[in-house]
Amino acid sequence: MAPLEPTTGPVLARMDVALVPVVESGARALPPVSVLGDVEQRTALAAALVARGVDAVAADTASADRGVVYCAPEGDDTTVRAAFQAARAGRLDASGAFVVVTRQGGDFGLSGQGNPVLAGLYGLTKTVALEEPKAFVRVIDTAADTPLDAVVIELGRAGPVEVALSLAGRRTLVSVMLPGPHGSPDLGPEDVIVVSGGARGVTAACVIELAASTQARFVLLGRSRIDAPEPEAAVPAKDEPALMKALAKSAGSPAELRKQVAAILASREARATIAAVEATGGHARYVPVDVADPAAVAAALDAVRAEWGPITGLVHGAGVIHDRKVKEKTDAQWDAVWTTKIAGVRALLSATAGDPLAVICFFSSVAARTGNYGQSDYAAANEVLNRLAAAEQARRPTCVVRSIGWGPWEGGMVTPALARAFAQRGIALIPLLAGARAFVDELVNHGQPGRGPTEVVIGGLLAGDKTAPSLRRASSRDYAFLRDHTVADAPVVPVVLALEWFAQRARELRPTAFVHGVEKVTVLKGITLRDYDGAGDLFEVHTTAERDDGFSFELRSPGGALHYRAEVRMGAEPPVAPAVPGVGATTSYPYDAAAIYDRLLFHGPDFQAIRQVLGVGQDAAEAELIGVREMGWQNGGWLTDLAAGDGALQLAVLWSRQTLGGASLPTGIASLRPYGRPAPGPVRGVLRGLKREGKRTVSDVALVDAGGRVYAELLGVELHKLPAGEYPGKAGE
Repeated sequence: MAPLEPTTGPVLARMDVALVPVVESGARALPPVSVLGDVEQRTALAAALVARGVDAVAADTASADRGVVYCAPEGDDTTVRAAFQAARAGRLDASGAFVVVTRQGGDFGLSGQGNPVLAGLYGLTKTVALEEPKAFVRVIDTAADTPLDAVVIELGRAGPVEVALSLAGRRTLVSVMLPGPHGSPDLGPEDVIVVSGGARGVTAACVIELAASTQARFVLLGRSRIDAPEPEAAVPAKDEPALMKALAKSAGSPAELRKQVAAILASREARATIAAVEATGGHARYVPVDVADPAAVAAALDAVRAEWGPITGLVHGAGVIHDRKVKEKTDAQWDAVWTTKIAGVRALLSATAGDPLAVICFFSSVAARTGNYGQSDYAAANEVLNRLAAAEQARRPTCVVRSIGWGPWEGGMVTPALARAFAQRGIALIPLLAGARAFVDELVNHGQPGRGPTEVVIGGLLAGDKTAPSLRRASSRDYAFLRDHTVADAPVVPVVLALEWFAQRARELRPTAFVHGVEKVTVLKGITLRDYDGAGDLFEVHTTAERDDGFSFELRSPGGALHYRAEVRMGAEPPVAPAVPGVGATTSYPYDAAAIYDRLLFHGPDFQAIRQVLGVGQDAAEAELIGVREMGWQNGGWLTDLAAGDGALQLAVLWSRQTLGGASLPTGIASLRPYGRPAPGPVRGVLRGLKREGKRTVSDVALVDAGGRVYAELLGVELHKLPAGEYPGKAGE
C-alpha cells in the first residue's frame, strides 16, 4: 500500500473533539474563593461550599485576596467579558483559583444545547490554566439535572481543566485524529464568495488556492482602502526597510512613519491578492468596510448582489490579536479582539441570512481548543465561532459548514516568541501552501454536507508527547465506507485501517522520515463497532517502544482491551521498490466479481475492491484491484492505499479457500512495505503462496501499478479458517 502523497512534506494533523470518561483522580483543596455570577446559583453554591468547610463567600465582585468561582448566567457577550474581568481581579497564584460553572447540557454545548456565546468561557478558562499553572483552574459544565452536590464534589477534586457533569458521568474533552477530506469543492465560476480579511495574510493564500480550484468570484472585505496613490518616493521601494528609508524625511513622528509604511504594504498585498485570483481564472473585488458594522456590511453585499447575484459562500477570516496575560490585558484590548471575531461573524451571517449559501467557513484557532498564553480573548472568541458553526449547520443542513481551528501559520500572526512557545508544546507551524490546500479540502461536499464535523483543528505536528496515546475514532461520519465492511450486521474495523493508523502515528512522531514498513502485525482481538452511527468508537494508539529505526505500537480500546500490535520501521531515505514478481501457474477462476461478493465474501459495494480475478493456482493468484481513489474513499491524509490493500487481503482469502475449503480472516501480517505513489490506472495484485497447513495459510501479495511498478507489498499475510467455515449469511462454493 503506497503513500498517496509525498511522505517528505509537512504532516498536517486534522482533529476533532470527543467526550471521554475522566480517569478517577485524587483530592485537591479549593482555596478561599469569592463566588460570583448568577445570584441564585452563587448563593446556593457558596452555602454548599461553606457546609463542606471551604472558605467561600457569595459576592458581586472579585477580590485580590481570593480566588474566583464564576457561576455563568444565561447572559450574552457581557457574561464572558465579566468572567475575564473577574479572573483579572481575583487571586491566581498557588493559593488562588479560577473556576467557571456553566449549564450547557453537560457536554460543553456540543449537542447544541445552551447559548453558543457562553462557549467563550471555555477558551478563557483554558488560557488562564496555561498562564497560571499553580492556581486551581477548572471549567465545569452541567446539565439541567446535575445536582449542586456534584459540583461541590468536583471542586474538591484534582483533574483536567475541562469537566462535564451529567447523567452520562464525569467526562472531559480530548482531541481525536480525523481522516482528511480530499477533492474539489462543489463551487464554480458562477459562485460568489464573501471573505472577511481575505485580502492579506494566510486568508489571502487560502482565497488564491480556492480560486485556482473553482474560478469563483470573490468579494474581499477589509478595513482599509487600497486605492490611495503612493507617495512618489515610495514607488521604487520594494520592502519595509526601503520604504522606511524612502519616507523617513517626509513623515512626521516615528509612529506616523510606521503607520504609513504599514498602510502601503497592506495595500500592495491586497492588490497582489486580487491579481493572483484573476490569474487563476477567478474574479475578485475589494470592498473597504468595517466587518463589525452590520449596516455597512449589508449595504456592501447589496451592491455585490446587484451586479454578481446572490452570495453562495461565506468565509470569516478577519481577526486581530493583542497578546497579554489576563492579569495585564485591558478591557479595550479584549473588546478589539472579541468585536472583530464575534460582531463580525454576526454581521456577515445577518447580511447573508437570505442567500443560498453552499459553504460557510470560519477561521477559528487551536487556541480555542487548548487555550494559549496571552490569548484569552482570542481563545474565547474562537470557541464561540466553533459553536456558532454548529448552530449554523443545524440551520442550513444542505450547506457545508466548517469552523477550522488553525494552528500557527508560517507568515501568520505569529511572533518569534509565540512560535517558540508553540514548538515547546509540540505544535509546528503550518506551511502556507499546505494550509491553503487543507482549507480547500475542508469545503468539499461529498454529497453529505452535514455529515462531517463542523469543528476541526488543523495544525502541524512535532514529536509531542510520545508517551501519550493518540486517539482515533471510527464512526459513520469519519469513515462512511466502513458500513460496507460488516460481519453479522455490525461494522468491523479492517486490518488495513489499523495499519494506516500505525503509519499515521509514526509519521506524526517523525514528520520528515519515510515509512519503510509496518511490520510484525498481530491481530489479537477483532474490532466490532458498537456505536458506529452514534458518537463513534474511540481507540488509542499507544507507543510502547522507540528505536533509531522506528516505533512499536499497540491499538487499544479506552477500557484497555488490546486489539493489534505492530512495529513501524522508518528511514531517512525513500524505500527502494523490488522487481515485479513472476506469476506462478494459475487457472481461470469460476466466479466473476458479482458472484464473488454475492457468494464468497462479505464485503459491501464500498469494499468490493476486486474488479476481476485473473487466475488462481496451487501457489499463486492474480487479480485486477481497485485503488482508494477510484473506490472514492476521498481523503487527503491517507498514507496507504486502503482499498487496494484490502483487495489484496481479499485475494489472499480467495486463494486460501482453495486449500482450506472455507472462509478465513487475517490474523497477522509480517510486513506492509510502501515504495512510492502509484501511477494512475488499474492496480494488479500478484499473490505468491508460501504455506498451506491445517487451518492456516501464509502468502505474499505485491501491488503493481499501471506503469508496471511494484508500489507496495504485503508480506507474510497469515489467514486462519473460520470455525463455521463461512461468513455469516454466505453460501460458499
